[in-house]
Amino acid sequence: MKWFWVQNMLINYLRSARRIATILFTRSAYGRQYLLRRALKSSQRHTHPIDVTYSIQTSGFIPNFLSDPGVNIAKIVSRENNHYAGCQPSCLRKALRSLPDTNKFAFYDLGCGMGRALVVASEFPFREIVGVDLSKELCAIATKNAQKIAQSFPDRAQISVEQGDATAIALGGDRIVVFMYHSFGRTTLTPIINRLEQLVKAGRDVFIIFENPVNGDLVEQSIYFSRWYAEQVPGDSDEIGHHSDVDDGVVVWRSVNAMPAQRSGHQDFKIVITKPTWRAEVVRSDR
Repeated sequence: MKWFWVQNMLINYLRSARRIATILFTRSAYGRQYLLRRALKSSQRHTHPIDVTYSIQTSGFIPNFLSDPGVNIAKIVSRENNHYAGCQPSCLRKALRSLPDTNKFAFYDLGCGMGRALVVASEFPFREIVGVDLSKELCAIATKNAQKIAQSFPDRAQISVEQGDATAIALGGDRIVVFMYHSFGRTTLTPIINRLEQLVKAGRDVFIIFENPVNGDLVEQSIYFSRWYAEQVPGDSDEIGHHSDVDDGVVVWRSVNAMPAQRSGHQDFKIVITKPTWRAEVVRSDR
C-alpha cells in the first residue's frame, strides 16, 4: 500500500515537472515555434470540414502556453487566456441568423486564433470583420485564411486580423457584434465587458455572442445588456468527431438601448456549468 502511494506521488510529480518544463521551454522563441509547428502538424491529421470547404487552416488544438506570448506565466497557468480550438460553425451560424440587419454591423472576434469564426462571419453581409489575438503565429495563419476568402469571395466583407490585447483593442462603429468562444478567464473578461458597457452608455448598439458561455454570468449581471437568443445547438453531421462534444451552447445578448419593444424568443433559459471552467450548456425552460 505504501509503495502504491509513493508511486502515485512520483507520477504526479513527474507530470507537474513535465508541464512546468514545457511552459518554460516555450518562453524562448525557438521553443515556442518548435512546439507550435508540432501541434499544427498534428492538427492536419484531423481536418475540419470547414477547412476542406474553404481550403483554409483552422483545425487542431493549441495549448494556451503556445498561443500566449508568455509575458505572465501565472496568467497562462490560471487559463486567463484559454486554449485554442475552433468554434463549431453550425452553432455560430445559428446565432448570427438571429441578428437583424448584419450589413449595418461590424463583427469582432476576440481571441480569434486561426480565424474560423471570421470565415463563418464572412458568410453574412457584415460591414467589416475583425479578429484579435495575442498570438503572432495564429494571427499569421488567420491572415492567410482571410486572404484566401478574399480571393475566392471578393464580394464578401473584408476580414482583417490584429495582433493585440483584446481588452485594449479599438472597437469602431456605432453598431458592433462581439463574438467570443470561451476565449478568456473571468479576470480578463471583466474589463472587456466593462468596455462594452461604456460603448452602450455612449449610445452604441452592441451584440455579444458567447459560444460555450462558461463565464456568461458576467454578462447576465450587467444592467446594460439583455437576453436576445439562446440555444444548445447540435453539431452538423459532418462536424461530429471534430469537437470534444456533439453540441455547443450559445447565448446572444443585446444592449438595452437598442432592444425593440417586441423582443425575440429564446429568452427563458439557464446557463448550466457541466464541466467547471471548461463547458457550459444552455437549458431552455420552454423545452
